Amino acid sequence: MTRSILFVDTYYFSLLQAHGLERHPVSSDSYSDALDEALDIGFGTGGALSRNLRALGWDATITIPNSLTLQSLWARDHGARHPWGAGWAYGAHLARLPVARNLLHRFPHLHGTLLEQIRRIRPDIVYVQDVNLLPPALSRQIRRSTDLLVGEIASPLPPKPFLLAYDMIISALPTIVDTARSWGIAAEYVPLGFDERFAVPGPTSARPIDALFVGSFSRLQPQTIPLLQAVAERVPGLRIYGPAEPGVMEKAGLERNYVGAAWGREMFDLLGSAKVVVNRHGAIAGDFAVNMRMYETTGAGAALVTERKSNLGELFEPGVEVIAYDGIQDAAEQAAALLADPARLDRVAAAGQARTLGEHSYRHRAARLADILTEQLARVRQTDAAPST
Repeated sequence: MTRSILFVDTYYFSLLQAHGLERHPVSSDSYSDALDEALDIGFGTGGALSRNLRALGWDATITIPNSLTLQSLWARDHGARHPWGAGWAYGAHLARLPVARNLLHRFPHLHGTLLEQIRRIRPDIVYVQDVNLLPPALSRQIRRSTDLLVGEIASPLPPKPFLLAYDMIISALPTIVDTARSWGIAAEYVPLGFDERFAVPGPTSARPIDALFVGSFSRLQPQTIPLLQAVAERVPGLRIYGPAEPGVMEKAGLERNYVGAAWGREMFDLLGSAKVVVNRHGAIAGDFAVNMRMYETTGAGAALVTERKSNLGELFEPGVEVIAYDGIQDAAEQAAALLADPARLDRVAAAGQARTLGEHSYRHRAARLADILTEQLARVRQTDAAPST
């Protein structure tokens, strides 16, 4: 029997702006065509997971609920109320407002349009990849139009009531799995992965960019600037990409290395042009190797230099498939040493790419997810069908 799943996957608002997806549409594009174009940007994971689940026989679709352009087109094509236009950049903030958050789903704005969309699709499973976006009242309303409500998160947790509205939590971070289970919520560990469409063959040593960093510079990553300063001192060709407040890079002495933000296909093009990529995790990761950049870097064929974490050896073999560093200065030394030894650089990059394509692609993650969701869906349906006492 075919199972249906709807992924609810938000995009960064600055990315929506860059691609004209943050305003009321002025073209006559259909919703499906505009959604295909948005997914072709290559951002997020919902597109890759839905594509691979369809290959497994699932009816898998996706919505990007914080895109005013896409949701306006959906409403037009399905005869729904036209969404209000203001405030779409603040969906997660609205979800935290006392009292008001219980009413958001009643209006044709971001939350109300999403609810109407789900009511019409009525998928077996709604898979929410931004649990901060949905206030508990909205999650409860969504649950009435689906058999299984699943949330995915590997970032700092929202208030407990946000998670209690879900039937299951999926996380790449073991500590979140443990926390959800301690709250009585079914939870499973599923690592992040790589979209193998963006794999680039070697030799890595022939690539034009010596060293690369792609990421953010918020309070959740306090070691990022010191790390990049150390690497830039040893590798002057380091190129830094990511959203940054004005003056941050200049104050850090990294203005010559900083280029700007890069997402989706542009980011993958950079990773596929880099010899070495330096990675770091946010504070939420603790002692676990979790983030998506590990898989994106290795999958794209660059040599990964990342922190030594307790579970890194379960994902990659340090020293063979990736290079693990102990501290900021060690990261700089390791990156410089790799660049000075092209043969070793090529070996590490090739081994890391082989490991990712063989175990860490979204084809592998979709298969794991399909098993988990099929089992949980049957369990929930059995519970829902049981007569009340």
